[in-house]
Amino acid sequence: MAGDVVIGLSRLLAGVRPWRAPGAFRRHGLTLATLTTLAARNYPRDIALIDDDGPITYAELDRLTREHPGGERIAVREPNGRAFVAAVVAGLRANADVVLADPQAPAVEVGSQRAGCRGQVVVMTSGSTGTPKAVDRKISVTQAVPIATLVRRLPLQRGVPLVVTQPFFHGFGVGFLALGLVFGMPVVVRRQFRPDDVAGFLRDHPGAVLTGVPPMLSKVARTGVEVPLAAVVSGGGQLHPVVAERLTKAFGPMLFNLYGSTELGWSTLATPAELREAPGTIGRPAAGVRLAVVGDDGRTVRAGAIGHLYVGGRLAGRLADSGDLGHRDSAGRYFVDGRADDLVVTGGENVFPIEVENVLLGHPAVADVRVTGVPDEEYGARLEAHVVRRSPVDAWELRRFARARLSPAKVPRTVTFVAELPVTPTGKPDRRVT
Repeated sequence: MAGDVVIGLSRLLAGVRPWRAPGAFRRHGLTLATLTTLAARNYPRDIALIDDDGPITYAELDRLTREHPGGERIAVREPNGRAFVAAVVAGLRANADVVLADPQAPAVEVGSQRAGCRGQVVVMTSGSTGTPKAVDRKISVTQAVPIATLVRRLPLQRGVPLVVTQPFFHGFGVGFLALGLVFGMPVVVRRQFRPDDVAGFLRDHPGAVLTGVPPMLSKVARTGVEVPLAAVVSGGGQLHPVVAERLTKAFGPMLFNLYGSTELGWSTLATPAELREAPGTIGRPAAGVRLAVVGDDGRTVRAGAIGHLYVGGRLAGRLADSGDLGHRDSAGRYFVDGRADDLVVTGGENVFPIEVENVLLGHPAVADVRVTGVPDEEYGARLEAHVVRRSPVDAWELRRFARARLSPAKVPRTVTFVAELPVTPTGKPDRRVT
């Protein structure tokens, strides 16, 4: 990882060029406010953003952010686009804490206590397994160390379109907005991206970088688009091996799998080579990040054994429970086997829904699937599968397909066909809704 730090931070420094606006760097630190100021100095006439209102240059974007709101802690409820950037940067320049909120959700309590002595970005958790909550995200130079792994590994280059399908109000989205500002990449967003819109843009712009959560990326691949891209970055949720295979077929062997959380930040990155060698892996820890798989007794478990995935680093400090269960292989690659609270105990056997989903996704008629556990008087819980079909298939055939590949306890007792699967506002699978 030493190479990641040296090369990644060198690339980051060359892109940011903090000496172009030392005053902004001293006042605000490494925030969107500073990055916007520096991008306007570094790439004034380059396209910064392409949103529903068309393209806008870095200099024009910087000029939109001059009106400073009042208050020490403000909420920004803007969809992806220039208005979001203008509101966030204006708040940070006024040294306010800026809380990024879902513009389509009911207002939530964001608190009034400041995150620090100067303005910081405050992001909300995704709410995929509970109520969203605010998480103060302080950004400093030392916390750029894990980002060095991304910067070294990903082909981020000036002028290459960066298509961000995830919302800016989530850490995954705002993080790639920041990287676009650093490297002079036109960030392509919409207030609400549709898979056909994404596919159409990619057909017209081969060689772009595409980012998103697995459900959205899978839907884009299902449009039938096939075009070589510089990179596809999946994050914010479980990347099933079958979905990874579909993305590689559609866009070429340039798929990366990013693992992290709002609370803990970026933690691991799986490269295309690692995904080929070990489908489903989340890769190895980013620079400055520590991972451990810990048993119920608090001790690190052997390779191959499933335990609680603990993460530590610049954002998390000491090792903290991620809430995921996972394992590592003998080569040091890590895997997520499921959320600890998603584990289903049926007839005394532990079942991870992700394993069942992986199998059902292997059927050629299945486009998407969500497996959940529901109460059952006899078994304690039983598995239900909600399936989006690519082509005609019945429940009997899918259960037969599963029985040939899984133990009896892991075969869904019921299969329900639906047009779409529910997702959270950030696009992640919503396992609280069936």
